[in-house]
Parts: sequence; C-alpha cells; structure tokens
Amino acid sequence: MLGLGLRLAVSGGRESLVRLVVLAVAVGLGVGLLLIAVAGINAVNAQNDRYAWLDTTGHSQPRQSGPGPTGARQQSAPSASASRAPAWFLVTTDEFGRQRIARVDLAATGPSSPVPPGIPADPGPGRYYVSPALAALLHSTPADELADRYPGTQAGVIGEAGLPAPGILLIVIGHAPAQLSGTPGATKVTVFNTTPLFSCSSGCASHYGISASSMDLILSVIALALLAPVLIFIGTATRLSAARREQRFAALRLVGATRRQISALSAVESTVAAAAGVVAGFGLFFALRDPMAAIPFTGAPFYPSDLSLTVPDIAIVVIGVPGLAVAAARLALRRVRISPLGAARRVTPKPPRWWRVIPLAAGIAELGFFVVHGPPATISGQAKAFTSAGALLIIGLMTAGPWLTMAGARTLARRTSSPSGLIAARRLADDPRRAFRAISGLVLALFITTVAVALATTENAKTPVDWVGPAASGVLIQDFTENVPILANGRPEPQYLSRIVAGAVPAGQLRQIDGVLGIVEVYDEPDRQIPASIFGSSMQAGVVSCTQLAEIPGYGHCPAGAVVAAFPASLFRNLYLSGYHVNQTLAKVTWPAANLTATQLAALPLDSLNVATNGSTSAIERARTVLDKTYPFLQAPRTLGDKSSAAQVEGYEQLFNVVILASLVIAGCALAASVAGGLADRKRPFSLLRLTGARLAMLRRVVTLEAAVPLLATATVSIGIGFAASAMYASAQLHHPLVAPGTAYYALTTAGIVAALAILVGTFPLLARITGPEVARND
Repeated sequence: MLGLGLRLAVSGGRESLVRLVVLAVAVGLGVGLLLIAVAGINAVNAQNDRYAWLDTTGHSQPRQSGPGPTGARQQSAPSASASRAPAWFLVTTDEFGRQRIARVDLAATGPSSPVPPGIPADPGPGRYYVSPALAALLHSTPADELADRYPGTQAGVIGEAGLPAPGILLIVIGHAPAQLSGTPGATKVTVFNTTPLFSCSSGCASHYGISASSMDLILSVIALALLAPVLIFIGTATRLSAARREQRFAALRLVGATRRQISALSAVESTVAAAAGVVAGFGLFFALRDPMAAIPFTGAPFYPSDLSLTVPDIAIVVIGVPGLAVAAARLALRRVRISPLGAARRVTPKPPRWWRVIPLAAGIAELGFFVVHGPPATISGQAKAFTSAGALLIIGLMTAGPWLTMAGARTLARRTSSPSGLIAARRLADDPRRAFRAISGLVLALFITTVAVALATTENAKTPVDWVGPAASGVLIQDFTENVPILANGRPEPQYLSRIVAGAVPAGQLRQIDGVLGIVEVYDEPDRQIPASIFGSSMQAGVVSCTQLAEIPGYGHCPAGAVVAAFPASLFRNLYLSGYHVNQTLAKVTWPAANLTATQLAALPLDSLNVATNGSTSAIERARTVLDKTYPFLQAPRTLGDKSSAAQVEGYEQLFNVVILASLVIAGCALAASVAGGLADRKRPFSLLRLTGARLAMLRRVVTLEAAVPLLATATVSIGIGFAASAMYASAQLHHPLVAPGTAYYALTTAGIVAALAILVGTFPLLARITGPEVARND
C-alpha cells in the first residue's frame, strides 16, 4: 500500500500534484510560523538571562518597591562565597531623547570583588566602560548634552557577554566605596545573577528585562492568531478535490480494498505533503530569523542566536505536524470508510441553529462585565480574563459564521430574481458551513487586524500629554522619591526622603541654558491631598511657590493672593496610578491655597524639581545633564512628553504589522485554494449548465456571489465585533476611550477584501477551461 499511496500522491495527474503542492505550502507556513513563535519564547528567556546581572540585589540601602512603571521589587541575593570582597552596586535609568540608558554605578572594595560580565575588571574611580552603541552616541553628541553626565574617562567597551541586546545603551561607572556605601538603593553584592529573578507571583516585570511569563502569553496569543488562518488553510488544502478523491477511494473499496488500506493510502499522501511542508517550514524559519530578531517587541532587539530551537521543539514539530496531517486526512475521508457508497449518498446537512452565536455573545458579555466592574487586580488575573474573552470571541466568530452565511443566503434569495443569484443562494443555504469555511481565514484575519490596530492606536494616543496639555509636555521632572521605599498609602517614607533644600538646586545653571523657561520646586508635606472635586478622585499633593508656578502656565495657577498652593506630588507616579485618565488638563486648574509661608516652604524636603523648556532636544538634554551631574544616583529626569516604553510600543506595532500582513496573505491563499477546489469538484455540473444554455458570465456571477455574500456578511460582523471588543478593552484596561485607527487601517482592510474579490476574478479562466462540453460526459 505504501508504493500505491506514493504513486497516487505524486503520479495522479496534475490534480494530485497541485493538491500535494498546496498542502505542502500550507503545512510549510504553519510549521514556519510555529517555529518562529517557539523560538521567540526561547529568545525572550535568553534575553532575560542576559539582563539578569542588572537585577542583582543583596544587602542594600532601602530601595523603592511601590507602584510605578519602573518600580523594582526587593529580591533575595544570589549565593556567593563568603571570602569574596563585596562591591557596591547601583542600577538606575538614564534617558537621551526617546532612548533608555542603563547606568550601573559600581565600587569594588577589594581585588576579589565581582566583575560584571563583558568587562575585564571593575572600573576604578573616574573610569567607565560603555556599550558600543553608547560609545558611538557619546562620540556624535555634544558633551554638554550627554557625555558630561558621566565622570571620568572611558576605560573600554563592554563585550557581548555583558550586553542584553544588540544596540543597547549601557554604561558601568567606577566609584570609591565611600561614594556608594551611603547611597539609597545601593546594593552590596558578592556575585552577579546569571538567571532572572521575579519575586512577584503575578508575573510582574523585573527592573530590567520583561516577565517571561507575560511575554510567553503575548507570543502564544500571537502564534494562535497566525496559526488559526494557517490551520484553516491546511484544512482547505486537505479538502481540495475532496469529491473526486472520495469517488476514487470508494471505487477501491468496491474492488475489495479495506478501510485500513484506504486509511493507509490517504495517510501516505498526507504524510508526503506534510514532510515536504516541514522541510519548507524550517527553511522559512531560517529565512525569517534575522528579520524577526531585529523587531524590538520587548523594547530591545534580539541577537539572531537567541532565536533558537531546542531538540524537544524540533522533535515535536517533526513528529507532530505529519501526525496532525494524517489525522486531518482520515477525518476528511470518513464517509468512504463507512461504506463504499458513502461518497455517493450525499444529503443536505441540517441548517445551523441560532445557538452558534452564544460563544460570541458570551465573549462580549465578559468584556462588558470588566467595563462595569473592573478587571482582576493582578496581572496574571487580567491576562487570563482577557485571554478567555478573546478566545470566546474567536470561537464565536468561527461558530456563528455558518449561521450568518445562511442568513445572508436567505436574504439574497428574498431580494434577487436572477438565475445566478437564486443558484448561489440555494447552494449557500444547502451547505453554509462549506461556504463559510472558504472565507473563514479572511474573516478571522480582519478581526485580528481590527483589534490589533485599534488597541495599538489607542495605546499610542495614551500619553501624559493628554493629561498635562501640550503646553507642559516639555517640562523636565526630577523625582526625588524614586529611590526610597513607598508606604502602603502610596507616600514615600519620610526618613528616606532627600533632604535637598532650595539652596542645593542648580537653579542658576539651569536658567543659563538657552530654552529653559522656568523652574518649579514641589515640596513634600505629609497628609496633604488634592481634593476629588478637581480630577474626580483625590490625589497625593505637595506644595509649591505661587511665584514659581507662574513661570509654567501649563501647570495651572494659584488663587488670587496666595503665596503657596497644593500641587500633585510625584507627577509620574500619579499619572501611573490614574492611568492618565482624568477629566481636565493642568493648565485649567486653580490649585487650592496652602497655609504656609515661603520660609516654611523652603524648610520642607523636595518631592520633585520641574524644569520647563521650549521642548527642543538641546534644551532638554542640556538641562538633563545638569540634573544628572547634581543628583548622579537618582533615576534620570524625564519629560511628560516622553514615552519611556516607546521602543516597546513601536516593537509591538511592528509585530502587529507582521501578524496583520501574514494573516491576510495566508487567508487569501486559503480562499484561492477553496475556490479552485470548489470549481474542480463542480466542473461537471457547471458543464451541464453550459450545455443547457447557461452563459459563462452567469456562472461567474454564481461563483462570485457564493464567496462575496458570506465574505461581506461575516466581515462586517467581524470588524464590528473587533471595534466593540477593542472599545471595551480600552475602557476597562487602558483607561482611555478607543481612538479610531488612521487611514492605513481602512486602506489595509479594503485592500484585503478587494484582494479576496480579485482572487475570485483570478479563477474565472479556470472556470472557462473546466466547463467545456467534454467534461459533461460520465466517468
């Protein structure tokens, strides 16, 4: 049977060869995308391993552990030899433009102190090592905008062993132990981590890198989003010329072939195609590995070697994919295995019932529940909740599709009197499942496209500028509370607040910078709150001088006659807690007066320092350099116009574009295969229609209506569900109203539907060739 199966597979004429090639292409796409997704998960873990040394902790001064987008969690120190001399170690984040710079301050206490990976020895005071990308940036940027922030001279370049990703900006600065030993956040370590630490069970990210569990979930969802159209493509390719194959296998049954032998023949044919597809899939993976490695969807690109496959990964794909192809072939030929006459006894299947819309309604209801009652509190709970809702929507679209197709067919039958419309409506109503199967991949791709683009557009629009207004977007904020512990009420512990007073602020240097417009010092005062009447909910407050506040009109104003007023403390933390979701901008606010004198104000500890600029890169970076030099061991100041996660957001956008384009291409291939297969199965009935006087143009309208009616009906529902789901997710999770996508989305969607219709037009020459009089004869 093996030899006969191979002969049928490769020597069964053009029809068999086309089916073999199409199935191999479908399996190859599936295998390639599956390997890329698996390698992406491995790459995230490898990149996190490279980040691990930056998350080393030990016996340290207290460090922030409260809420915030870059808050670090206190973790246990790695085991180490007690005889090794410790090193003081502090990691902070610097900024340059929209680029993030990892700054490591290090002070070795002896010759046996641990050495970070990638450098030959600990740098001494006044020396530093930089990554190749940062070395190039230092060389090309004016010193007063970047290089002056880092004391001393360059000792060398950090090697690949110490670089989490290519192109990363990283600097390791040497200090004397006395400089770091009393610095809040500095850690005394004896060995650097080699594996990432995640202390929070909810899957939160570490200080550097990204939670592997969260990224695994994201990549798994993306893999499913890509694989769903591929699986539809594979199923469509398996059914190519299904009627013709069933007749052949039924004839074999009639001459004595057993069910097992028929199954073996179909298995051989499917295994040959699957094996060729597996080889093509590995070729696709290696062809796309370098371009995929360059996509910074974790915030940084990967080394191509990080996109690797393990032996179990390869074994599962090599064994599992052909096995699934054999199972699909057996399922497709189940009628022939029942009896030799199974292929001839065709009956109209039962019409789909209304209950098929229940999963779709359940998914919408689940998202609606989160809008009303809020999502789960933990990250893992949110991931599970929204993943389950998304799965219900996808399953609902697939189950409701045949019912929607039947509804479209009945509408067409009621509203048309042309022969082509009636024939198409009758065929759609007879088997709406088969009709929807042809366009299901494209419908799913449109849903994925709508959700991905709508949420990416909304996330991009969600910036602090919405909250503060464009007039204040160029204000540079130095937060003095970021390196101190945060109490349960969200306020910093008073004993760890910086005791910086007004005289220590480099106001003179800042005002000399061309482009600096004003300075506002926000002082910490315990238990003061911004009333809920201003923003809809209460907010932590500090106090400011009204004279200084007048220098930044975008920050609002004081009541008439007031000397001191309340003002939001730690703007970035308040923005994070509010989700940027407030009901007015700062410029419109009149802040409550505070009963303090200027002398009392100056005696309070500083909460933050706000430097207004004209928004130019030169002014912002020169001011940032002055603040970095004055407060070297704090997190770098940032502007409210900055998006610290910009690189990661852009990476996700690139990944979404890949998903969108790949989904549309794969769905188009599935549609082409389905239409071609349907024409091949119906070439005799169409030929008989032509012999009875039907024009070729009428048959073309029949084919077009059979695909266009379910396509347009289900695509409309799919896009509508996508927008509805995106709007509810944006409201519940992003705390931002849905932002309509740009013209690119509408162009892409229209192009996808037009391309599908163009594929239909492309089958018209095939229809003319296979419906000649010679085809109408009995086989």
